Amino acid sequence: MEYGINLMSVIPVRSAAEDTSEQVTQLLFGEMVMILEKRDKWLMVQVVSDSYQGWVSAGQVTKISYEEFVALQGKPHWVSNDLVQLLENKSRGYSFMISAGSSFYDCSQNAFNLCGEEWYYHGTMSPTKTFEPEELVSHAMIFLHTPYMWGGKSALGADCSGLTQVVFKMAGKVIHRDASQQARQGETINLIHEARTGDLLFFDNQEGEIIHVGMMLDENHIIHAHHKVRIDKVDHHGIFNTDNRKYTHQLRLIKRYDP
Repeated sequence: MEYGINLMSVIPVRSAAEDTSEQVTQLLFGEMVMILEKRDKWLMVQVVSDSYQGWVSAGQVTKISYEEFVALQGKPHWVSNDLVQLLENKSRGYSFMISAGSSFYDCSQNAFNLCGEEWYYHGTMSPTKTFEPEELVSHAMIFLHTPYMWGGKSALGADCSGLTQVVFKMAGKVIHRDASQQARQGETINLIHEARTGDLLFFDNQEGEIIHVGMMLDENHIIHAHHKVRIDKVDHHGIFNTDNRKYTHQLRLIKRYDP
């Protein structure tokens, strides 16, 4: 088994070993993978945090040794809180922008060492020691008006479950990648009037398949990614789009993720 880490801003993870295949998720800075297979210039990887699998360009992932992989997993983990902010590689003398939810390890006053190099983050970060549900709303709100992008979970584009996954990560909770997977986690809440801020609401299609997820803001509103990250009204029927004045998603399930 080989291991890798993303030392770039955002890496697309694709469904097949082709540049034209669909993006199924993304790797943010600092996220690690296990390398399962090699094919020409492509690597089949499994994301360490959520076990999601897909293909990445071999030239975009930095390989690390098993010893470094284990060491990083054991170090205190920090997450970036800014929608986008500058990350500086002080060893090499360059900087680039990274997105909210990026991962850092063993930080001291925004500085850390990674893969033998010195880094400095020019923004705000928080340790991921415990789950802080009260932070979910503030983290979600920074993504407002971010365009919808299939497989995205960054400031440049996010899908519905990518949004909820990265928002929960910023608050200290690891959840699965896809809406159907997230729906299998947490405690079921039976009635919408029992739902509270931070609960995830899941929506199905006519075949009963979970196809959408959003996060409860208050007793009447949800934040979700539909065309863009937006706030809409929600009730026991589903999501009521405030622009076209009609229901767009049918409520199926409510889940709560406690610390």
